[in-house]
Amino acid sequence: MGKVLRQILVLLWKVVRLVLWKWLRPRLMRFAMIAAALVGVILLVVAVLGRL
Repeated sequence: MGKVLRQILVLLWKVVRLVLWKWLRPRLMRFAMIAAALVGVILLVVAVLGRL
């Protein structure tokens, strides 16, 4: 029972991962750029405030 359930979950995971990869990759790239920019700004602010 558990083995069959695991196989179904693995199959579902592969399908979902493929769909997400195809559909989300362009959005993820943009999100990653925005996130990196935000982290850079936050680090800059922390560095500046740390020197004060």
